[in-house]
Amino acid sequence: MNLLVDPWIPVRADHGAGAFQLLTYRALLCEPGQNWQISLPRDDLELACLQLLACMTQVIFLPDDDPVLRQRLAHPLTPAEFDAGIAPFADWFDLDHPTQPFMQTRGVKAAETTPIQKLLIGLPEGNNHAFFNEAGEVGHLGGPVAAIALFNQASNCPSFGGGFKGSLRGGAPITTLVFDHDLRRMVWRNVLTRPRVAERLIDAPGPTLDRPSWVAPIAEKSTIYWNQIGLMRGLFWQPAHIELVKSDQARACDVLGGETTAGYSGFLKEKFNFTVEGVWPHPHGAMNMTLKKGMLEQRFASFTTTAPAWTQLSEFVIPRGVNDKDAKEGSTPAGPISQFHATSIGERLNLLIGGYRTNQASVLERRHELIGLAPGWGAEKRLSTLVGIGKDAKKALRGKLYFAVQGNKDKGLKGLGAAVHETAEKLFYARTESLIHETFSSDTTFREWGKTRRSYAQQVTDHCRDIFEELTNPYTLKPELIPVIAWSRRALNIDLKKLTEETA
Repeated sequence: MNLLVDPWIPVRADHGAGAFQLLTYRALLCEPGQNWQISLPRDDLELACLQLLACMTQVIFLPDDDPVLRQRLAHPLTPAEFDAGIAPFADWFDLDHPTQPFMQTRGVKAAETTPIQKLLIGLPEGNNHAFFNEAGEVGHLGGPVAAIALFNQASNCPSFGGGFKGSLRGGAPITTLVFDHDLRRMVWRNVLTRPRVAERLIDAPGPTLDRPSWVAPIAEKSTIYWNQIGLMRGLFWQPAHIELVKSDQARACDVLGGETTAGYSGFLKEKFNFTVEGVWPHPHGAMNMTLKKGMLEQRFASFTTTAPAWTQLSEFVIPRGVNDKDAKEGSTPAGPISQFHATSIGERLNLLIGGYRTNQASVLERRHELIGLAPGWGAEKRLSTLVGIGKDAKKALRGKLYFAVQGNKDKGLKGLGAAVHETAEKLFYARTESLIHETFSSDTTFREWGKTRRSYAQQVTDHCRDIFEELTNPYTLKPELIPVIAWSRRALNIDLKKLTEETA
């Protein structure tokens, strides 16, 4: 299966309401009016499919400037433009190429074949049982899902374990892309112009000099500096030696179902050592920067706690401290988000956010969501203010309840003992989720800023007070615990009052 010519993109027409089919890359970019949407049974695979399409389009049809990008958004490519674009890459996207198969290495030496289910991150195979699935549930993958899973494993997932390298963005980075209701336009929304690729200090010399690792292999035990990695090589970085193993018999894909098809039952993998010095500025994730002892540390955003994605929204969409030479911390949004901000005027931003929360190579949680931001989201620091109010309120609630849990011997306050502060944090996120998303996406939020900010702050603090009372009321039956509850309630009210007064 060749991703450039064969049907492999799982879609439904009419904004996802139409019949399922596999679409060719040519049909996606050249045929107008279908309003395609990706259709897969897993949200992470859907995001990976979009990212794969964006990466392909980024390197094959790199737009020279904003007028060209606007043209691509407005009109499909002509068949002649498409054919000319893919010609230099004809053999690079063939999943079964005899010598250089897509994102694989021929001749991998392995003692045993790894079941194909291991390629679908998070499904149980071996000791990883993060989801409600059984080992061996997926025993046959058709070409489309195999290609998407290969790309996802290399780009967005933890490594295969000890001795295996992970992605250029770290073990489990968050991907942030721009959403559009039409798949063709959404792909182009996430393609950067040549000047913006250069702004991220990424070299794009073209296919003659910039070849992926399955075409120009990484030398074993080599040291590679981040600025030696070009656009094509970085977007399709494959850190592992892996080779798909074909199934003995054709049958329906265990993920997509449908017609009988040739496919893969497993893969071979082997340890392969090399070193990458520095952080390649991948365009599909927000990068956080910290100045420590005069040294700049760079790290892509990831899900390290159970906190929802909105808590990192400021980093996802607003540059922070980048132009302040005295700032000790900063962040840079993903390239498509920055480009959208620079090229749009008063447009709503629909943000696709996805990633995994992990413990080393094991997946603890799959996190994928769509957050809508109303027009005006980029004005001043208004979005950051809303995020800050929510985070400060949660911090006050958790902190004052933690005091109540621990008590204070110096003040003669006996603690509750039970970890109600942890329950409070979960309740806060659950009960404010709809409020936060409605506020961020409402057309009146940034237009009627003062009124919205005050109402939002009041509702958030009301939730905090309600949760505090709900969790501490059972303990008021014990007279010796009333003092610590009263002290904590008073301290919480002081903090929450400050939040509402600051928005007045």
